[in-house]
Amino acid sequence: MVWKQHVSQLAFCEVQLENRSQPAVPVESIKEMQQKLKEEREAKRAQLDGRHDYVLSIVASCLCLEKADVEDAILEGTQIERMEQFFVAEGLPHIMFYYQDVEPAEAAAASAAAAVLAPNRSKKAKVFVTEGKDVALTGVCVFFTRANPSKAITSENVHRHT
Repeated sequence: MVWKQHVSQLAFCEVQLENRSQPAVPVESIKEMQQKLKEEREAKRAQLDGRHDYVLSIVASCLCLEKADVEDAILEGTQIERMEQFFVAEGLPHIMFYYQDVEPAEAAAASAAAAVLAPNRSKKAKVFVTEGKDVALTGVCVFFTRANPSKAITSENVHRHT
């Protein structure tokens, strides 16, 4: 008898969820969110220097992609901060770039607004920075290691340290 009660409660919950319509996001809010994302992206782009340019050029070359496309992908989320941790003295000993299909939910992890702006997006190959612990490799990996982790990587020495 207890089991039947749970089944009927479950059915009731399913009906409630099916009947619930998602609130529509006003067009103005979407435009504001897109503008905010664009401004954040441009602010991050302004922080890029020769070190980023060098690494992203190599990634683009290895993946047969345009550097601008790789740069755009890396500007999402906190990926630039991860690159910065690779460049500083005593920073990360390596950095990895994956190029693989990502689910919309995984893409949303890199950019929270991505799910709102493109909720029905299907799988798409994407370049992203990872430590390799949070996402399994299913595509291509471009890997950089540091010759001497005790020294900072600068625009002048990046070609010798990676």
